[in-house]
Amino acid sequence: MTSLTRLDCGRLEGGLAMFETGGEGRVTLPVNAWLVRHPKGSVLFDAGMPASFTATTERTERISKFLAIEFAGADTVAAQLEEQDQDPRRVDMVVVSHLHFDHVGGLSMIPNARVIIQRAEWEAGLAAAENPATVHPSEDFDLGHDLVLIDGEHDVFGDGAVVCIPTPGHTAGHQSLKVRLASGDEVVLTSDCCYFARTLDGGALPSFGFDLDRQRESLERLRNLRDKGARIIPGHDLQVVTALPRTLGG
Repeated sequence: MTSLTRLDCGRLEGGLAMFETGGEGRVTLPVNAWLVRHPKGSVLFDAGMPASFTATTERTERISKFLAIEFAGADTVAAQLEEQDQDPRRVDMVVVSHLHFDHVGGLSMIPNARVIIQRAEWEAGLAAAENPATVHPSEDFDLGHDLVLIDGEHDVFGDGAVVCIPTPGHTAGHQSLKVRLASGDEVVLTSDCCYFARTLDGGALPSFGFDLDRQRESLERLRNLRDKGARIIPGHDLQVVTALPRTLGG
């Protein structure tokens, strides 16, 4: 039986126009990781923000110029896992959607997991991290984990229950995760390919991105999955995320 549990790993707040071109006002973005429990092992999808963000640092001050950070000790991915009776040191795998700090910053708290990431994302992330002004430094993610570099779709357990779906565009090697629950229902965690529910059906894309044309193609792939019956969970839609049960399929 496969289940999916939401981990609440803080929030970010910023101008809507940053995440939806032409948007007005401010928006609150939930930061989530997701725990998949499968008969053959545990999988974490993304890992939230770095534990260091619970305090004010030079790095958080730089980020706070464009994003307000709401993040406490109870919001770390380790604390959230422990709340679900999951030892962070015994998570088997982490599927990384992409290498931005609010998705990969907590990897240091999951020291023994195998990290599954698209090869294009890993290579692009290492190259970008060489910029001294980056807010996505390699110390967030290049930590010596057992690394599985994949190219395209990847069936984690070989049974179709947990499948990495390439959805590039937001970043060079962004990926989403499709999970088939014990009920047979399918859920797709989109991460930042699709910020909000409205993004899926032609909503405005962010003002930034690696390749917005490729992101539109990835959104089409997500729409096709939805039209075949999958439930799409956007990456940072507060209304959608908070309306979900904490655990699906359990």
